Amino acid sequence: MRYLLLLCIFSIAYPTQAQLTRHVPKSLDSLEWFLHTQPRDSLYIVSIKNCSFQYMIRGEYNRADSLINILYKLKQEQPAKNALITYCILFLKGTLAYHKSDKAATLAYYLKAEKVIEQNPTKFDPTFKIAAPGNVAAAYRRLDKLDMSMKYSLKAIKLQEKYHQESASEYQSIGNILSSYRQYDRALPYYQHALQIGQRDKDVKSMAITENLMGNLYDNINQADTAIIYYRRGLLHAEQCDYALLQTDLLVNLGRMLINNKNYTQAEIYLKRGEKLSRELEAPIALRINLHNQAEMYREMQKFDLAEKYYLEGLAMAQKSNDFDELYKSNQALAELYSNMGKFEKSVQFMEEAAKAKDSTFHLQLAETSQQLLAQYESEKRQQEIALLNEKNRSQSLELAVQRRNVFLLIAGLLLTGIAVIVGYRRYRLHKRLEMERIRNRIAADFHDELGANLSSIALYSDLLLNNHNAEKERTLPILTNISQQAHTSISSINDLIWTIKPDNDALGHTFVRMKEFAYPLLESRNIVFVFVADDPLVKAQLDMNIRKFLYLIFKEAINNIAKYAQATSVTVQLRESKGWIHMEIADDGIGFDQVKVKRGNGLNNMQTRAHELGGKLTIDSQVGQGTKITLSFKISA
Repeated sequence: MRYLLLLCIFSIAYPTQAQLTRHVPKSLDSLEWFLHTQPRDSLYIVSIKNCSFQYMIRGEYNRADSLINILYKLKQEQPAKNALITYCILFLKGTLAYHKSDKAATLAYYLKAEKVIEQNPTKFDPTFKIAAPGNVAAAYRRLDKLDMSMKYSLKAIKLQEKYHQESASEYQSIGNILSSYRQYDRALPYYQHALQIGQRDKDVKSMAITENLMGNLYDNINQADTAIIYYRRGLLHAEQCDYALLQTDLLVNLGRMLINNKNYTQAEIYLKRGEKLSRELEAPIALRINLHNQAEMYREMQKFDLAEKYYLEGLAMAQKSNDFDELYKSNQALAELYSNMGKFEKSVQFMEEAAKAKDSTFHLQLAETSQQLLAQYESEKRQQEIALLNEKNRSQSLELAVQRRNVFLLIAGLLLTGIAVIVGYRRYRLHKRLEMERIRNRIAADFHDELGANLSSIALYSDLLLNNHNAEKERTLPILTNISQQAHTSISSINDLIWTIKPDNDALGHTFVRMKEFAYPLLESRNIVFVFVADDPLVKAQLDMNIRKFLYLIFKEAINNIAKYAQATSVTVQLRESKGWIHMEIADDGIGFDQVKVKRGNGLNNMQTRAHELGGKLTIDSQVGQGTKITLSFKISA
């Protein structure tokens, strides 16, 4: 399992006072000395930002947070430097959220930080202006919104060309996007160029990040020896710059590659180092992935007790984070481990837990396997009982034994006939369900691999042409702009369609995650506070593909309308279940509208149409100056 960290987004920026002869130090020791000896001017503010960032990459989050609190105090003491201080606070809060794997918060903070620079362009030098969109690009990349990530990466590169400043992070970002589309031959030159920039600038941290990414690329194209070379180089550079979190990633990658090569002794050394470091950093994702890889290694080595220990700790962490995918993987791994150990009761127990954590497709598959394991266990138990019964009855007459045998065979024959009919019927139903799920998965994969990649290429090429200055630009600009906009719109629609079709997303909890990932950055970019509340039982509810599609589209249309027209400061979304009905309420405190005078457009009509297709009811309650409330009600089994 690969733990891919996109740790290529953070730039060390300097202030605008070009006339100052002093400079911001780079090493942590120099930064700490600088903060204790220098006046509280712009250089001091930027030094706080850089020192806090250095603490973060070493996993010293409390020390990093204490410096953020100092910036809050400076904001009150020095209003003239409000823009610079606000940017530094937002950057650091976003970076802290990034290290704690809060993807939505990371994006929200970075968008706000970029907005501060756009509103105060004269107060920031080019380094800040280039770094801001690069950070936003990486945040979108972690949310798998590749079209938006590409947009901001190209924006950062355009600014680099404008100001004649080149950094590796944007080339790393574009390489990551192309790798996500499995276009490895196109991604490799971007990584190579990023590595050259790091070597030119003697930026050891940047080199470590790029070498890790290149190791991932060669791993994906099954060039294991080359991948190990880059992983080892990356680890050496990460140790040189004391980048602890990146070291955990590289140690796992090396351990995983050595497990594949059956070199368990060296693999164990790397994984144990990574485990110790992950625990010291209190990095849950890094630790969970490390534990899984150690468990897999010990399972291959048939050290089942150790494999059990690490699988169980990983399961406990997944339960704490309520991560459905990890819960499924951990329970599934334990079920297979106990099956190998001959502990069929425990295997059945964890199979059932895995089934609860996965969608209906996996539920059927796991239930079938659980029944087989349970039958095997009961068969062994029954054989033992029969052996004891035969031993007890051995002294009885041959005639009585024959009679009992005949009765047993008759009953067994009837039972086997009934079981055969039931199993045959179950297998027939399972075959049909699995066939339908395979069709859904194949459609989603075809859309993603073919049409999605083609549209993304169109968007990339049109964006590149838009950024290219030439004599024909005035004539071709409207056409290229139209192509770019339509391609991005199509990519967004196809992403929604793929998400709808995939069986993995049938659980309503996945729908809630997608709702928040859509609404949070959109509303935060307009300074609208977003609150999302859902009843706990709804998280695991299974919905038909069409039902969750219509639910998500109604929600998306409502949020878009609020962002465009409501002029709201807050939005609250509540989902609750009552007597087999789901009720969704979306309320804002915006300007509202007169439902009699305002002409209904396609958006409102589409919402009503989708509610009707759900077999539900949608009401809109709005008055001028009093906000708007949209209520949708429908049956779970609609």
